[in-house]
Amino acid sequence: MFPLLETLVAVVEIGQFTLAADELKVSQSTVSARIAQLERMVGAPLFERHAKSDVTPTEAGRLLYRAATGISDSWREVCEQIAASRGQREPFLALFSHTASEVLLPSALASAASELARFDLRTATMNSDAILERTGMKTAQLGIVEKPIVNESVSRITLRADRLVWAGAQDGVWLVRESGSGVRYYTDLLFKTLDAIPTHSIEVASNAAIAASLAAGFGQSIVSQAAVPDHVPTRELGGEFMRRFYALIPRSGLSRAQRALAHTMVDAMRG
Repeated sequence: MFPLLETLVAVVEIGQFTLAADELKVSQSTVSARIAQLERMVGAPLFERHAKSDVTPTEAGRLLYRAATGISDSWREVCEQIAASRGQREPFLALFSHTASEVLLPSALASAASELARFDLRTATMNSDAILERTGMKTAQLGIVEKPIVNESVSRITLRADRLVWAGAQDGVWLVRESGSGVRYYTDLLFKTLDAIPTHSIEVASNAAIAASLAAGFGQSIVSQAAVPDHVPTRELGGEFMRRFYALIPRSGLSRAQRALAHTMVDAMRG
């Protein structure tokens, strides 16, 4: 029964049989067969099929989804209690965008310090799109990003504001983040606003490297005001460059303790 319910949850949250199969590491035909078996068991269709392979749950599908997530949560709670009784620590992976790691990571770690005996806590830094993918696939328990991205498999919580500025020598080479980065989104927005594409630019996949280059007097870039090195000149941008940090938490797949830790860290980062 667990594989059937696990498949239902994946399809509801992802919205496609093919992508759900990728998450579960089974074939699409297996996903289809499991959903068909569930539909026979409950005597009602569980999904409505749409164009481009998208599906949405029927009322019966939504009812069964709520029951399935409750069963999964209860199962994880029991596993959590067993692990605790054996002295094992629960895994907890928190992913931070590059700017978020500089601005928010310290307060998040401080809030989790008292839980280190209970959790195997790890952090990693990557761009916002990759974080959404990892949290959506439930391979990470918490993600912190700097652009308003979301899908059905995660809940998004607004944290705090972050002001972007134009930093560095304005006749210098542009230092830009890679595609998928939150900062790159706003850099491209500036170029569109100015109706100009820079003659020369260098893609740099690290905010710290960009900040170090600016501090050395090389280049110009769009960066968080909080990350501008001392003595680097800045230029204010418009209100559309006032962004926010967001927390992404998987809607399902977390134990009660993991979810509690995620919200503890979120509350600390709200400041």
